[in-house]
Amino acid sequence: MDSIVRTVADYALITKHSKRSSNPNWHRNSSGTSSRTDASPELPFVVGSGLGRTGTHSLQAALATLGYHSRFHMSEIMGRYVSPEPWFELARTERAAGVKNKTLALQAAQSVIDQGYRATTDYPCCLLYPEFLELTDGKVILSVRSNASGWKKSILETLAVLPRPFFKPPFSLIYHTRQFAEVLDPWLWERMGGIAEIGQMDFPKESLHDYEHKLESAYTQWIETVKQQVPAEKLLVHHPQDGYPPLCEFLGIKEENCPKEDYPHLANTLALKRATRVLEIVTETFWPVVGLLVLLMAFLIGRSLPCGLRKTTDLKTKKTR
Repeated sequence: MDSIVRTVADYALITKHSKRSSNPNWHRNSSGTSSRTDASPELPFVVGSGLGRTGTHSLQAALATLGYHSRFHMSEIMGRYVSPEPWFELARTERAAGVKNKTLALQAAQSVIDQGYRATTDYPCCLLYPEFLELTDGKVILSVRSNASGWKKSILETLAVLPRPFFKPPFSLIYHTRQFAEVLDPWLWERMGGIAEIGQMDFPKESLHDYEHKLESAYTQWIETVKQQVPAEKLLVHHPQDGYPPLCEFLGIKEENCPKEDYPHLANTLALKRATRVLEIVTETFWPVVGLLVLLMAFLIGRSLPCGLRKTTDLKTKKTR
């Protein structure tokens, strides 16, 4: 069943771009593990502080083109390419206590660095940009959308509904998806700030739609907080429409080595909606399929009984009637 989640996680990232720029796992070998070898190790560590649905996957693909072959994105957790336990432990502990835990936050960030990643984008790493700056001499890229209302609309149509099937069988029977839905997902929004206090969101009784009146202000507040906390020389506010030039200049890549190709535009809303629908179909068909399998097994067991035993069983059934 984990393979279904991994397939859906990858499917949500399908685009029309070339394999190298569009597939976040293009650098993986045939066994599914990451090669973890960067073409340009002298490049600074990149901390993506942009929230989900601000072009974080497009940024991930752009960084691959610039030489960052190992980038941490939420798809790494959803696809089970890395152990999610440091993040589950951080989310569980903070939600239980109702406050941030600096020690576990640093440990979660360090686990990403220890696994050889040279850049991070998207949730959950964007929430720990201060910790990553403590642990590395990195630079921060704050990806943004044109406006807060556009971000809110995109969130409500995609990330707000994507985890819902995880509360139902068969996904609720799997530790990984259950922890994601019950612990990590609400923590992401609480940790962002401006939506709910840590530990207060009650999924699945509630949903992010219950807090939609706070999303726009929370998004704006996040951007301002990052700008205030990160030194100007270490921060780049980047919109996908800005393309490669600002990234190259910020990361110290010479103009002649800056890609001339179009900037990637990935993880579109339609793909995420389709991925959510696939998950929903799995939950809708799970129990009917289980029922059919039980009937089939009963039929096969009955057919496999010795002929005499089967007749005796039939006679006993008739006498009982």
